[in-house]
Amino acid sequence: MKVIKKKSLFTKLMATYVVIIIIAYSVSAVILSVWFYNYYYNQRKDALLREEANLNRIVGDYMTQKTDPEKFKFELLVIDRLLDARVLVVDNFGYVISYSGQGLDKMIGKQITSEEFDEIREGRIVVKKGNFKNMFSSPMLTVGMPVVIHDQVQGAVFLHSPLDEIKNAVKQAYIVVWVSAALAILFSIFVIYIFSDRILIRPLENINTTAKSIAKGEFDKRVQVNSDDEIGDLATSFNYMADSLKNLENMRKNFIANISHELRSPLTSINGFIMGMIDGTIPQEKWTYYLNIVHDEIQRLTRLINDLLDLSRLESGEFSLQIDKFDINELIRERVIKFEDKINKKNINMDVILIEDKVMVIGDRDRIDQVITNLLDNAIKFVPEMGHVYIKAEIKNDRVFVSVFNDGDPIPKDEIKYIWDRFHKVDKARCKGGGTGLGLSIARQIINQHNQTIWVESGDFGTKFTFTLSLA
Repeated sequence: MKVIKKKSLFTKLMATYVVIIIIAYSVSAVILSVWFYNYYYNQRKDALLREEANLNRIVGDYMTQKTDPEKFKFELLVIDRLLDARVLVVDNFGYVISYSGQGLDKMIGKQITSEEFDEIREGRIVVKKGNFKNMFSSPMLTVGMPVVIHDQVQGAVFLHSPLDEIKNAVKQAYIVVWVSAALAILFSIFVIYIFSDRILIRPLENINTTAKSIAKGEFDKRVQVNSDDEIGDLATSFNYMADSLKNLENMRKNFIANISHELRSPLTSINGFIMGMIDGTIPQEKWTYYLNIVHDEIQRLTRLINDLLDLSRLESGEFSLQIDKFDINELIRERVIKFEDKINKKNINMDVILIEDKVMVIGDRDRIDQVITNLLDNAIKFVPEMGHVYIKAEIKNDRVFVSVFNDGDPIPKDEIKYIWDRFHKVDKARCKGGGTGLGLSIARQIINQHNQTIWVESGDFGTKFTFTLSLA
């Protein structure tokens, strides 16, 4: 196994798995050990109990003098050897009359009094564990059975089987169980180590290494993980994030280039016109003309800066909406009139579809005006000469759906997921109208601030942007 360096997650997982496996196998081993012990114990007890009828006959024959003492002792010794159990015979008063083990002389005539003996005199069989009134130095399994002669209890027979013999019998089973459990634990830990390292730790290390590379600016790095589980999903999401970061970085660079151009061009013009007025290059009678140009350039710079400030305030949550009721249809009519010159210049077929004359909605009128303005501006900008544009407002349930459509070239599928990002500008071959790529991002932020939804649909027949508002 390779040396594990700083892998806190791996260490925690392995520790958890090892503890669970050890507990599981240990519990299983204990249960099996207890089961084996109880099984052998019950087997031995049943074997002793099966001798009840035989012992009752042998002892009965001896007590009724049908068998001589030597034959009686021999028969008890045979049972002793066969069952590996000491046989103790007592009369109805508890006096020992025979014993198959060593020390027969010491046992003969000794009286046994106990609750167990009283139960046997009542005709019941007694089974217990212990050293039987300190008669034995080691624990015994004792089975006491009544001797019944002519339907009367005339004595009792006690069979004493050493419990050590049962323990020795199951000792090998114990060894097999515990060795098997230990081997299973080691094998399980090894398998878990291999699979955890291969399935979890290595992919995570790969993701971590790639993340550090991306943090250093290497945006082309990707995670190479091919699996259909949660790690694979994480790797896919990470790569998607890396693609987004790379795209964002590219857009940032393009934005800086665009914004530099947008700022430098008007500032250069403004500076040139003013210097021309100062040094007399531009005659005084033309000052008004050039001052109007300077004014337009300043207005363009102001709009650009305002867009940047609005986006920053919207994203930071510092922008507060002025929520009120207003007529969305009236706002749409005003915005269309505002773009009348642009519509006429491109000979656009413009349709305004309003279901009702007046529809009251809840929102910030100025900000919704900004959304409609951005969407209409894009629709007109990206529609060809004599193209078709429409804006529609319709009611569905408790919301108003406002849609802006144009039949221009569709948005490329690989760019649709980025169009809401800051600084993003659609393919330059399609984007002929300039802009800084902030309009859609601002529109989405405004709609999100209203807790509403905005989306785009783009296909073979054009592009449609739709957003929702709550009915008043």
